[in-house]
Amino acid sequence: MDELDLLARALPDARPPSPEVVARARARLTRPPVRRPVRRRTWTWTVAAAMATAAIVTLVFSLVAYLTPAPVALTPKANQALFDLADKIEKLPAESGVYWRQVLIHGSYLETGGFTHVASTRQEIWQSRDPDDPRVTLSWSEPIARPATAADERAWRAAGSPRRIKLPCEDGKRCPYVSFTDEPRQCSYKWDATAGGTLADRTVATLTMADLAAFPTDQARLKEKLRAYHSVWNERGFKDPFEKFLPVTTNLLNLPLRPDQRAALIRFLAGLPSTKVVGTVTDPLGRPALSVDFGVAGNTLVYDHKQGGELPTYPRTLLDPGTGSTLAFVSYATRTAVWATKGDPVTFTATAPESGWTAERPAPPKGCEKRK
Repeated sequence: MDELDLLARALPDARPPSPEVVARARARLTRPPVRRPVRRRTWTWTVAAAMATAAIVTLVFSLVAYLTPAPVALTPKANQALFDLADKIEKLPAESGVYWRQVLIHGSYLETGGFTHVASTRQEIWQSRDPDDPRVTLSWSEPIARPATAADERAWRAAGSPRRIKLPCEDGKRCPYVSFTDEPRQCSYKWDATAGGTLADRTVATLTMADLAAFPTDQARLKEKLRAYHSVWNERGFKDPFEKFLPVTTNLLNLPLRPDQRAALIRFLAGLPSTKVVGTVTDPLGRPALSVDFGVAGNTLVYDHKQGGELPTYPRTLLDPGTGSTLAFVSYATRTAVWATKGDPVTFTATAPESGWTAERPAPPKGCEKRK
């Protein structure tokens, strides 16, 4: 391969010569050679040709190095899974409907009779877009139970599939029972005409649907909005600094934000030093979820007032990998206790699949008692 081949391979996109250039070259090739006196300086020509070849090769490799970008080692962002999730959901269409229906399952894991079961209650909140419509809350207060895992179900069946189990309690007190059934029990409801369009969840601030519609997506404006919420937080008697308040704003992901608003909030939270992606897990209702530690403070559960038994827990937020909304808040045991092993889930609040915007209006089921 000569230097011209090297040039052709190094610059494959170069334009071919024009017809005029080709014609002149052919004329020179067919013209009779002109005889000139022979000079005895062959070594000079050889050295010059070698230097010219070296210069051409150097030029070719310089061009190749210039045209081919050097490989760049990209360092992945911390919490990259959250940034990827935000990019994924940002362009999703916004949902529509008259009422936003939020169905919450509050549950706890208990070990009784040689197996672990999940005892849970149900709550529904119906919030209208119209601030003049009352907020409707339905609650089923009697806990119902199911075996926690397939292995627990086998143990429950081996025990005779009991329909009711007595829960552990302190001495001298009446111990409650839990029923193994899929039907929630003891329904009651309330029409709150005084809500004035405010949402039931006030953990961050007192918000309306109009407030959520104006929730910013620009990162700088979003930070200022959260500072305003922090001021509300302090007015309620909390004295945490802004940095410790920010993990609390993860509760906004459980509200009816638009996909672009939720994506902006996820990006903001992903950049906080307190945030850490834990990994992919299964939520308490059996759905795949992204587990995130947003730096929210844990709680301590008291399981034996008489003997002072306490179980510290740490929380995780489980996000829907398709929408970025909250599937569940789960607390896990920090150590092994009477009915829990270190690292096991202890309590949870999960958003049921039927949650979301709907054109239906709330209708309490038959037999549901109205509360004042």
